[in-house]
Amino acid sequence: MKTVNYNKRELQQLDTIEQAWDGDELKIDDGDVRVWLVHKENIAYNGNYVIETKVNGKWNQTSYYFDYI
Repeated sequence: MKTVNYNKRELQQLDTIEQAWDGDELKIDDGDVRVWLVHKENIAYNGNYVIETKVNGKWNQTSYYFDYI
């Protein structure tokens, strides 16, 4: 199991690997996990970022909001 911790600023500073059709930016892709940073116009629907995990060959998405505590 691999654990990584990023805050919003660190994610924003990472190079973008590619952009999705809706403009969200793929920041991390390790083969089985992808982290997308969501653009402002999509936040109301997606949260600030989306984590995709590959399970049995299928991608599952979970949306999250950054916690500013």
